Amino acid sequence: MEKILSEKVIMDGLQSLYEKLQGWVEGFIQMLPNLLLALVIVIFFWFLSHWVHKTMLQIFEKTDFNKSLEGLIANCCRVAVFLAGVVFALAALQLQKTVFSLLAGVGVIGLALGFAFQDLAANFISGIMLAVRSPLHIDDVIKINDVMGTVIDVRLRDTLVRNFDGQDVFIPNKDFTANKFTNYSTFGRRKIRIDVGIGYENDASKGTKVVLEALKKVPNILQDPAPEAYVSSLGDSSVNIFGHVWFTYPGGSYFQVQHDAIVTVKKELEAAGFNIPFPIRTLDLNVGTKETLKGLKS
Repeated sequence: MEKILSEKVIMDGLQSLYEKLQGWVEGFIQMLPNLLLALVIVIFFWFLSHWVHKTMLQIFEKTDFNKSLEGLIANCCRVAVFLAGVVFALAALQLQKTVFSLLAGVGVIGLALGFAFQDLAANFISGIMLAVRSPLHIDDVIKINDVMGTVIDVRLRDTLVRNFDGQDVFIPNKDFTANKFTNYSTFGRRKIRIDVGIGYENDASKGTKVVLEALKKVPNILQDPAPEAYVSSLGDSSVNIFGHVWFTYPGGSYFQVQHDAIVTVKKELEAAGFNIPFPIRTLDLNVGTKETLKGLKS
């Protein structure tokens, strides 16, 4: 009797499993057209997203739009188009509830990741702000903290700057929103200051005029704004004069213009008979100290 009951239980279990599997197979067969349709939708939107990305970049190439913002907009559109395809595919499978669940889950996960990766989120948001506000562009010469160089790429997380030693420096985007930085390309010109000293026996007014005329002869400088020169202070051993010139920047070489300005000013001052003194110190010694020195010398 017990054997018959156990066999009956086994048969009932197998029958139930068979019916379950049969139901799954029948359900799969019924859903197969929807699955194929969903797959086609995903593939179609995948290629569509890449086509949209490529087309937008081609359109931007014909405009003077911000290069950093171009990449951001094109990438966001590509992701948005593909996500729309995923939503349509889930709708084709009649999984609308799953769509809302996924959206809710993404929101919760995004909030959790935002707390866990605050620096990453800050850099990401700063990257978007840089792209939208456009305080810097590709090929701009900038200085931030102790880094000065040319902007190579502005990305969502960091900005690539190639310094004048030829090294690539990756700067977190949040540094640009939290700290001051200088963009030397915005104004289109840059000033160089030259300091020089002349002897007290020389005429300071005449020396200033000589320095000014010398600065006007420096090659590759701008005449508007014009060079200027003024007496700045009375030093320990010289009357100090400073002058400055403007030149196109980026475009001109800062170090070459500085070199030409210093060489020209020195040459003109020497030709005009001016003395360019070096620091001199006068020591006053009392009688006892002089006797001691004489004793040491003898």
